[in-house]
Amino acid sequence: MMLLLGSAWAISLDEAVARAAELDASAVVATLTWRQAQLDAAERWSGVGLTPSLAWQSRQSGAPTVETTSFNLSVGALAPSAWFDAAEQSAQAAAARFTADGTTLDAQYAAAVLYHGVVSAEAALAAAEEGQAAAGATLDAVRARVAAGLDSELVGKSAEAAVLVAKADRARADAGVTVSRLQLARALQLSAADLGSVALPAALDLPGESSASPFLGAARANLAAARWEHGQDIAGLLPSGSLTATTPLDPVAWQVTLGATWTFDGLAGPFLRERNSALAVKIAGVQLDALERDLGLAIESARAQARAAREVLVAARAREELAEVALQVGQLRLTAGLASTLEVLLLQEQLASARADRVASELAEAVAVLEARRAAGLGW
Repeated sequence: MMLLLGSAWAISLDEAVARAAELDASAVVATLTWRQAQLDAAERWSGVGLTPSLAWQSRQSGAPTVETTSFNLSVGALAPSAWFDAAEQSAQAAAARFTADGTTLDAQYAAAVLYHGVVSAEAALAAAEEGQAAAGATLDAVRARVAAGLDSELVGKSAEAAVLVAKADRARADAGVTVSRLQLARALQLSAADLGSVALPAALDLPGESSASPFLGAARANLAAARWEHGQDIAGLLPSGSLTATTPLDPVAWQVTLGATWTFDGLAGPFLRERNSALAVKIAGVQLDALERDLGLAIESARAQARAAREVLVAARAREELAEVALQVGQLRLTAGLASTLEVLLLQEQLASARADRVASELAEAVAVLEARRAAGLGW
């Protein structure tokens, strides 16, 4: 997969998600397991068709050597158990496909969460840099006021402490960017340098109430497989037929044999096996019902949390705007001699806190939407 190359390396959310689907170990293994299940099903289906065989035999004794050649053609379609077994393998292959889709979907949403984590960390760093710059400018102004005798040394020490706090916040935000980028790069099997820049992705819509989760499809396929297995065990209690055509490669000397076989693996074994598979059908049905209820609850809960996160984000943005206006008013009041420097420092700290809350709220809202979409089984 190629990354976009402009003025600098950059990767979009869609590209990151696509790369995660291609390289995630769990997703790759799940896809290979599905292909293996397809081959198993194809092998079982091939057993219920025509089976040709060519035999050659040489027998030596005191009499002249006797050589025989025969061509046999058998039909496995008269064995109901084989049909049920092939159908069961097909259902298991379908379950494996749904499981592979679900595993890939989980890998994609995990990468999306990490991507939003990088975006959020960079936004937090930008906010911390703004706070550090504002604290430095305030410190310069306070030092000038202290030198002019308008503020005390204590106020100057408070401004210096505010700068130290802003520097610490920036260092913490810088570390957050490094960690988040390393986590995303590891998930995408890239180096931190190759990861490049990230961009703020477009907002995603919340899913509806219905679920198209691949894991739900896998549970339904597992129930179908259990039913086919139960049918196979029932068919094992009935006679099975056979049809074989044999010829010694002579157009006249040929024969067709039609037979029926009724065998039991012990006396109670077949009945116990049928009861066991019947219980497996009930278990698969209960698991399907439970998964449907759980997914419905998960979607409803995730949608509610996402809506609440959006309300919190709106409030956080309003608080940040209010804090910006309050700081501007406080600076004007300070210039007019109506406010103290300590009041401006407090307003500056409140603005920094509001910015941090806004960044955290943006990440929480994005993660909540991603979780709701993942639970609903929405792909990219």
